[in-house]
Amino acid sequence: MRSRSARDKPVIKLLKRCLLSNPSQILHFMYCSSCCRRTLLLGAVTLLLIYIVWIFLSGDHYVSTKHEASHYWCGYGPAMSDFVPKQRPMYETEDYPPNVSYAYRNQWVGFPDMEQVDCNQAFNSSVKNNWFPQTVPRIFPHQFKAASANCNEFIRDFGFLRYPKVSEEEENFPLAFIVLFYKDLDQVLFLLRAIYRPHNVYCLSVDTKSSVEFLDAVRSVSKCLPNVFVASKLESIVYAGFSRLMADINCMEDLLQHPIKWKYVVNLPGQQFPLRSNLELVKIFQLYNGANDVEGITGKRMMAMRFMWRHDYVTNNVTGDVRLVSSGIKNRPPPHGIDIVKGSAYGTFSRDFIDFVINHQIAKDFLEWCKTVLSPDEYFWATLHHSKVVNVPGGYTGVPDTKPWLSTYASWGGGGDPCATIRIRSVCIFSPEDLPLLINRKEMFANKFYITHHPAVLHCLDQLLYNVTFSGSTRDLKQYQDLPFALKTSLKL
Repeated sequence: MRSRSARDKPVIKLLKRCLLSNPSQILHFMYCSSCCRRTLLLGAVTLLLIYIVWIFLSGDHYVSTKHEASHYWCGYGPAMSDFVPKQRPMYETEDYPPNVSYAYRNQWVGFPDMEQVDCNQAFNSSVKNNWFPQTVPRIFPHQFKAASANCNEFIRDFGFLRYPKVSEEEENFPLAFIVLFYKDLDQVLFLLRAIYRPHNVYCLSVDTKSSVEFLDAVRSVSKCLPNVFVASKLESIVYAGFSRLMADINCMEDLLQHPIKWKYVVNLPGQQFPLRSNLELVKIFQLYNGANDVEGITGKRMMAMRFMWRHDYVTNNVTGDVRLVSSGIKNRPPPHGIDIVKGSAYGTFSRDFIDFVINHQIAKDFLEWCKTVLSPDEYFWATLHHSKVVNVPGGYTGVPDTKPWLSTYASWGGGGDPCATIRIRSVCIFSPEDLPLLINRKEMFANKFYITHHPAVLHCLDQLLYNVTFSGSTRDLKQYQDLPFALKTSLKL
């Protein structure tokens, strides 16, 4: 049973909301009280009590609990929208937050509207998607811009300092992250909060076709987080075009100049989500020992027509949309006799490898050659990483197809991987029914999730990630030992 103070909080919270939403009620009450002396006296006493309660509520000791006054209304109109962050106490010590329940009470874990979702059941048994909420209240760019006008409140209210102080091991092994996106800023910031640590660094690359309002909101939010920045050069992304690759390259150039001397960089789309905590990532990357984790595909699965033939950009005169089409002209051979290898657009890259990509002449020449390739981001990283033409930092010269790739897991339609709901361009969009599969994967991130498609899966993964992080535990790291691509001789990290 809750204490009396706990039971009274919904009423107190309602009173405070009423005063905030309709101060004119006080004046109305005072006017009516003037009808007679007795009523006036009663009104004065009532106002005094209201003032005392208001002073009490002004302190930072007030913490909301589950389900309290979430749908009350104040005599007229709807209640304050559920997704507007509530005032919460600021942290005062290095032990902030003091315990796991503190973060849950302040709704810094998962989606606030899903706090009753039974994630343990979803992880440990067969569930149905219709058992879970199908939507969450959305937060839109203009709301993020308004909320980030006060950075201290933004950081506090949206839970960007929800994790305990990082370990010395993590602090001595900072990571960099690149996030590419063009929509659903609330989902992107849900991802960013999950991977955010004050000692890491984060580059945000926004498609310039996004609205001005959207980009302004991203810039406003990034100003509140000192280790988060928007790329100095943004691209207008064409699907399967060179601009997609350059979005990552631009961020990597910026990251090499950043004062935080990160050890590894991971590039992500805004629709991925981590399966491993920051501490687990650090321990895994230390086992990589300077090696990159890049997918390698050869043979029939290479889709050779993409790079054997030159592709040109064609603009639709009606819609203005740009797409790549084959010109029917054969492409010139890759420079320096490089053998092409296919892979993913996403990977885990050592700092030395990125320095090679940006500054080595062979990498520069190959990047120029990729301008006429369809989906060059699926060839650039893989080809350089597996090249035998030059000594590539963290590279792999064995058979590309025989080594594991652990950066990202995606369920492809042709690969035999299960998918509980839908696929878009052959890639599964995950849902709660996929959770038992996801928690047993070795990969560090999973792709894809849509905030508009069974968002409870994101809620539960965020809950799991937070609990693992707060406990300081690590899971099944033995499976990352003796990987065939891990370097035996350490690079200088």
